[in-house]
Amino acid sequence: MNADLFSNSSSSNSKQRTVLTIYSHADDEVLPAAGTLRLMSLAGWKVRCLILTDGNLSRSSIKGQRHEEAEAAGKIIGAIYEFYALQECNFSTQEVIRVAEAAIQRIQPDLIITHAPQSEKYGHRDHEICSVAVSNVATRKNIPLWFSAPPVFLRGFEPNFFVDISSVIEDKVAAIGCYESESEKTFMQLDAILVLSRFWARELGQKDGYFEAFEISRHCVDARFFTALASR
Repeated sequence: MNADLFSNSSSSNSKQRTVLTIYSHADDEVLPAAGTLRLMSLAGWKVRCLILTDGNLSRSSIKGQRHEEAEAAGKIIGAIYEFYALQECNFSTQEVIRVAEAAIQRIQPDLIITHAPQSEKYGHRDHEICSVAVSNVATRKNIPLWFSAPPVFLRGFEPNFFVDISSVIEDKVAAIGCYESESEKTFMQLDAILVLSRFWARELGQKDGYFEAFEISRHCVDARFFTALASR
């Protein structure tokens, strides 16, 4: 999928669309989705990123700068951030539900992107709790919901939607590079970023290019979607 399909309707009366990402930690948003968010921003979407925790339990020797790093990444991908201070590895589903409901009430998103559900056996406990809570709210509020690919341990993740980010791969790399405090993690390394993006391309049978993968949990379209497709 290219940037054109993210474009807002050409009608002057159409509301600017908004994507809201809800992730547990700052950097969770750029690893799987920086390219897609950048394409959305370039196509006229408002990009809002909600981060649940402050990252103070990170093993990094550099502490206390994750919010600043996130805002630097936001300048690259065209996103505005909102930060919360839920207790890492100890927040509840209900806490996330309350945060998500309040954010949705204020922001009125057209699409939500969050962690793919993965049990703690394979993933991060916070990611699983966030995914369950956000799924609950999106379902009750009838808001389209995409799950993004985990950076590691892809077990159970079954993508059914792929975005060609070849034109913005340098922006993705730069956005991830803003997280200096997390740079020692293996999945933050340049080769890992490019290999995973190429892996998704190969999954589609593409010899070239870089892709991001999502699992669409729920999505609805109106007649404008088909009109836009027919006009291309």
